[in-house]
Amino acid sequence: MEHYNLRNLQADLRKLLAFGLDEDSVEKVKELMARYKSQPKDWQDKEIWSKKKYTRTLLDKGNGHYNLMILCWNTGQESPIHNHPNSHCFMKTLKGEVFEELYKNPDMTPCESCCGCKMEKIDDRVYKLNDVAHITDADGLHRLGNKSHVNGAVTLHLFSPPFSTCKKYDDDTGKSTEVPMGYDHDFTEQCCARSCCSK
Repeated sequence: MEHYNLRNLQADLRKLLAFGLDEDSVEKVKELMARYKSQPKDWQDKEIWSKKKYTRTLLDKGNGHYNLMILCWNTGQESPIHNHPNSHCFMKTLKGEVFEELYKNPDMTPCESCCGCKMEKIDDRVYKLNDVAHITDADGLHRLGNKSHVNGAVTLHLFSPPFSTCKKYDDDTGKSTEVPMGYDHDFTEQCCARSCCSK
């Protein structure tokens, strides 16, 4: 029996989300991502590492309904606290271990101070190899990262619907800044040339 690989996962996601994400398909996306067991040979050629920041590699544009990407977290790297505007964020750990800090959304709980208020953490989570997570802005904002000072981490993310900008939040004041969402590399053309998404 053939192993369920990243190419299979991408093909199944394309079928499932051909018309976008709805309430019924949220659990199905998580099931598909859980079904795939990380195999480094599937994604090692897409790893991009930087000593300055974590990197984002786009794998699939999902016909405009979602973006699928790989993030590489070098030792000690983390994201700022950020939101996912009107989008669902799914994540799977492909290598190593990542942490998540969940915060209250200051946009939904305004602060009385003129200078803003410190971000309020509401949960700490750890995701090990092959764990799957899901978050929307209704759950809160989050920060992700790799606390290891020895090993890098790799995660697979699906955002549906995709978004081009998000807000990052200052830890001490809760003030937000809108930032563009870019990629360090785009594999979508190579992917489609190999027909891994059309099967």
